[in-house]
Amino acid sequence: MTTSPRGYPFETIAYDVGQMNTLHERLTKAKEAVEQMQLVLNNLTGHLEGSGAAIDRVRSSAGDVAAALEKPSDRIERLSGIVLRYGTAVEAHGGKANQLMADVSAAQTALSTAVAEVGTAEDELGAWTRSDDYRAWSAGEETETSTSTLLSRDDRFREGVTTAQGTRDRAAEDLADAWTAWEREFEAWDDAYARAVASLARVDSGYISTADAPSLAALADADSPEEVAAIWDSMSEAERARIAASYPEFIGNLEGIPYEYRIAANVAVLEETSKTSWGEPRDGEIEALLSELKDHGGVPISLNLFDKNQGTAAMLYVDGFSYDRSRLVDPLTGITNVSVLLGGMLTELRHLRDWGATASDVNKGVARDGGTGAAIVWFGYDTPNYETVGGMDLAVAGAESLTSFLRGLDHEAPGDAVTTVIGHSYGSTTAFLAVGSAYDNLGVDNLIAVGSAGLTDRALGEDPDARVDYAGTNIYASTSPEDMWARKGRWASDGLNLIRWGTHSIDPGSIDGATSFDSNGGYGPNLDGSQPTSARHDGTPLLQTPGHGTHDEGDWSIGTTGYPEGYLQDGSESFANIIEIINTGDPLTTPGGYGSDDWWLW
Repeated sequence: MTTSPRGYPFETIAYDVGQMNTLHERLTKAKEAVEQMQLVLNNLTGHLEGSGAAIDRVRSSAGDVAAALEKPSDRIERLSGIVLRYGTAVEAHGGKANQLMADVSAAQTALSTAVAEVGTAEDELGAWTRSDDYRAWSAGEETETSTSTLLSRDDRFREGVTTAQGTRDRAAEDLADAWTAWEREFEAWDDAYARAVASLARVDSGYISTADAPSLAALADADSPEEVAAIWDSMSEAERARIAASYPEFIGNLEGIPYEYRIAANVAVLEETSKTSWGEPRDGEIEALLSELKDHGGVPISLNLFDKNQGTAAMLYVDGFSYDRSRLVDPLTGITNVSVLLGGMLTELRHLRDWGATASDVNKGVARDGGTGAAIVWFGYDTPNYETVGGMDLAVAGAESLTSFLRGLDHEAPGDAVTTVIGHSYGSTTAFLAVGSAYDNLGVDNLIAVGSAGLTDRALGEDPDARVDYAGTNIYASTSPEDMWARKGRWASDGLNLIRWGTHSIDPGSIDGATSFDSNGGYGPNLDGSQPTSARHDGTPLLQTPGHGTHDEGDWSIGTTGYPEGYLQDGSESFANIIEIINTGDPLTTPGGYGSDDWWLW
């Protein structure tokens, strides 16, 4: 499905009315609590018995605090009103727009069917007009078939075309009407969102300056990375620097802001956050991020440590690039290949070192063939545990976040760069759902699944009949013969998600046009390109992935060591194939082919 006729993204509007109602109730209670506190303090000011300097100081302090609470009380009231108004609008218009998406999809399907029926009717008419009976009849010659029969036949075929064309035209009108109805609700929601953002920007002069409010409201209201970039480019450098320094959490995660500004903003947030002890697991996550930044060349292009159950971030690795606070440099200049790595079940920021090492190894693999790589470790969603891995809720939430991230990456990366997304386990479930649900391919050229926990064929959104479509993206997949967890993942389901989504039971290697590659150990070609005469002694040894792990875990819990050659570890057959796919579009070894286990094992 493309964008709407007016260019709006045809995607589900995500909202949670219950959450907004809860927030409104809590803000109302907070205001009541502040007012009660003011009442107590005012009573102290006017009615505290006694005399002396100490009592006078208490009365004075109580009055000062009561007065100081006046602005927070008003601010809470304004915030409560903003939440209530937006919640009402999003439920009315956002919810309606989501419902109307099914009407648009049905109208699009009806139009496609009608167009096909016109083609069929025209073909039948064409076949009739080329027939011997028609030629003789139209020339006035005698035929074995009566004139009335021929006339009836001619009328039937021509009426068939006319009827089909009428059905097509009505279907086109129905689609136009469906689009108009959807766009009307989308615009109403979008306007309500813009008003809410503008109101937040002006909720208090001490929160957002009058000078910054219009720019921040415009950035927050932008509907695409391209719009964000245009607004950002229209600002002066001084204005950009001021806004980035004042609101780094916002700028550091906004798609369309150039990566060099986002990196600087996120580093500032990370360093400031590290000054406070938050307890585990946050302190460990912060330590892992700082280690990648200071010791391994990783830079954060997104960072959110507190809004989800686990900290999330996207770390970018480019050989020769590191953060320099003295200047802003675009890290993707001259990049030929962009790779995005997604983890699955139980993968968290504290495991970042292994994944950062893989990112660096990917870049080295790209450089081996003369390219320049940028690898991103995307830990941008709450990954499942043993209880939740059977469901789709976390994959859906992750895919929605990944969709936004990949759109921003597509805008930021060089236009001729090849983008490859590599998902392990539940990460492949999430990645394939994002790319397959988008109206375009999100700029993703190659989509690779290793040890996949399985896919669903239902697309994101409220339409239960919408299906994923990977057109424009090359699909690759591999599962080690020792990987039992991946196969279990494809069998798993929970009752609630089975009703709504079905299971994630589809093997990515079974998708039409998918290329399967080996991860079961073998030998690659010699470094000079020739095939080895004896697999036992020549060629490059490529080791089997010994379970479900990406690195040293084997089939054990993440963090376990002693079982090397995971799917994403240099030296494994899986990793060698991934590098070859990134560089050439084809794996080194495929099942049954040169280099596979059934070629060399004897």
